[in-house]
Amino acid sequence: MCGRVGLTIRDARTREIRRTYEIRNKITFLAADLLVELIAQRTTDPVPARNLVHSMRMGSSNTAAQRSDTNLGAFVIGKALGDVGKVTGAPGEIQFVTTLDSGDANGSTMREAGLFTAGAALSTSDTPGTTPGSTRMIARQVHPDILKTIAIVIDYSWTIAFTAIP
Repeated sequence: MCGRVGLTIRDARTREIRRTYEIRNKITFLAADLLVELIAQRTTDPVPARNLVHSMRMGSSNTAAQRSDTNLGAFVIGKALGDVGKVTGAPGEIQFVTTLDSGDANGSTMREAGLFTAGAALSTSDTPGTTPGSTRMIARQVHPDILKTIAIVIDYSWTIAFTAIP
């Protein structure tokens, strides 16, 4: 399993692209646990809806991502990922997309992002845990500083691929 995070910074008024980034991300150890639960579906495993990827959260910490991470370093904002934000393309890949619009997180320096499961609360800001059925972070990555202002929008595109080739 591997992942890539793409960021596109656009002018809020004209939608003209100002800058783009693409970075390989860290898939956390919790992602493997989640997959085992989804595949096994033992009576002791959480109901599948708790394990779906529900939100992308962004923060301001620039601490390097580790596979052992269980949360963002400094949460700023979260966005729910509905079905329209979950795009399947190439076989074995899924892409999660969301946008920080001109009114979102202004004045914050965005430096990190993570993918989170639903857990029981369906929240975009609850404190994640590590136990089955709780909200869990399955991937995290830091990126270059982006000072979020009303003048820009940031498109996040996160691809997770199940492949034998890293």
